Amino acid sequence: MAATGEFIGTATSPAMTARLEVKEPVGVHVGAGGNPIVLGLACFAVAATCLGMVLIGVVSLASLAIVIPIIAGVTGLFQIISTVWAIVLGQTFVAVVFGLFSGFWWSLTLLLLGLGHNWYGVPAADVVHAQALFFIAWSVMFTALLIPALRLPAVYPAIVADVVLVLIIVTAAVWNASEDSFKLGGWVLLFGALLGYVGFLNNASVSLGGKPMPPLGPPIIK
Repeated sequence: MAATGEFIGTATSPAMTARLEVKEPVGVHVGAGGNPIVLGLACFAVAATCLGMVLIGVVSLASLAIVIPIIAGVTGLFQIISTVWAIVLGQTFVAVVFGLFSGFWWSLTLLLLGLGHNWYGVPAADVVHAQALFFIAWSVMFTALLIPALRLPAVYPAIVADVVLVLIIVTAAVWNASEDSFKLGGWVLLFGALLGYVGFLNNASVSLGGKPMPPLGPPIIK
C-alpha cells in the first residue's frame, strides 16, 4: 500500500515522472514547401494556346466548344487546386489570381455550353449582348487585378495585361461580328500563352534547384 501511495502521490522519482508525462501531439506542417505557380501557369498556358489557335482559325469559330475539355477539364480544375495550394501556404495574392482565373475558365465553359444549348433562355437577338456583357465584366475585373500585379516580376502583370487586351478585342469582335478581330485576339492570346510558358519554365527550374531561367523581369512598381 505504501508503494502504491508513493506511486500516486506527488513525491515521484524523476524517471517515473518522465514516464507519466503526456506529450503534446506534434502538428503536421502542411505546406512546408512547394510552389503552386508552377501548376497554375502550366494550366493557363495550355488553355491560352488552345483558345488562341481556335480564334486565329485553326478550327472554325462554330467549333469553339472544342476548347471545353481543356479549359474546364484541365485549367479550370487544376487552377482550383493551385488556389487551395496557395491558401495552405498562406500566399494570399497567388490564391486570388488563380481563383479568379479558375472562375474565368469555368464561367467561360458555362457561357459556351449555356448559349449553345439555350440553357438560359436568352433570345437570339440578345446573344451578342450577353457575350459582350460577359467579356466586359471580366475585362474590368482583370484590369483591377493588374494594378496590384504591377508589384510582381514583369512577366506576371504582362500576362494579366495581355488577358485584358484579349478580352477587349474579343468584345469588339463579338459586337461587330468581325472575323479579323477574332484572329487578332487569338494572336494576342498566343503571345500571352508564351508569357505563361516563360513563367512556368522559370518557376519549374527553381523548384528543381536550378537557376531562375528564363528571367521574369523586374517589378514595374517596387
